[in-house]
Amino acid sequence: MAARYDFRKAPNPQGGEGVLYPRLVSNGTIPWETIVDEIAQDSSFDPGTIMGVMHEVEQRVLRHLSDGFRVQVGAMCYAEPTVETDRKVTDEDELHAQSVRFGKVLLQPSKKFRPQGRLERADAARKFGHSSTRLTPGERYARLEAYLREHGTISRARYCELTGLLRSTAQRELHRWITEGKLRATGYAPHRVYQLAISD
Repeated sequence: MAARYDFRKAPNPQGGEGVLYPRLVSNGTIPWETIVDEIAQDSSFDPGTIMGVMHEVEQRVLRHLSDGFRVQVGAMCYAEPTVETDRKVTDEDELHAQSVRFGKVLLQPSKKFRPQGRLERADAARKFGHSSTRLTPGERYARLEAYLREHGTISRARYCELTGLLRSTAQRELHRWITEGKLRATGYAPHRVYQLAISD
């Protein structure tokens, strides 16, 4: 599966034609449970062990962040704590310690942690989706099954693109495949993904 991009036009500060810049088109969100299942299938680790290790990593990172440290998280990113106040302050003498608290955690990706693989124009995917609106339910399921055997999971949004169905119709059809025992769902809306109920 290739990642898709499109172009968005930004105003030209010097006037004239706007400048086009590429923008990634999201395929949705993969829930953590899916990552755990994939690791378990491709390794000797069971899902419980993977979840346990991840929980321990999270707790230790939070502990060091709470002590004011910037923390490296594997080869993925660096986590850094921030602080904020309950209200805007113009005079630091008015600021009380109890009004300062931890804020969001900033994540800075490592320079070498970036996606690899091919990209394709999103327009091609849209044309493919629109051209498939005449498919029968059986043909749509055959296309879905082939996709899942190659990619493992699919989001509702990606199913819309794959079949040309509108959002509500696609949701009903995915639910139908679940009730018929053909699919199973993991995660919660809006990040739910679908898998074949029985894989070979």
